[in-house]
Amino acid sequence: MRVKPFFPVFIVLIGVVVYAYYAPENRPEKGITSTPREYIELVEKSKAERRQQEESASKTRPAQ
Repeated sequence: MRVKPFFPVFIVLIGVVVYAYYAPENRPEKGITSTPREYIELVEKSKAERRQQEESASKTRPAQ
């Protein structure tokens, strides 16, 4: 009797996809279903947060 590996591979693949979806603690914000205006606001918010983190990191570093 020869076993076809389709079903075990399929089950493992489904498990990996489910794990990858639920594993991260901080899921990315989704811009797929947003309007163009909401997407632009999301991008601007991300830029502002990144700049703020860079400024706070440069303040905590000692001057070289």
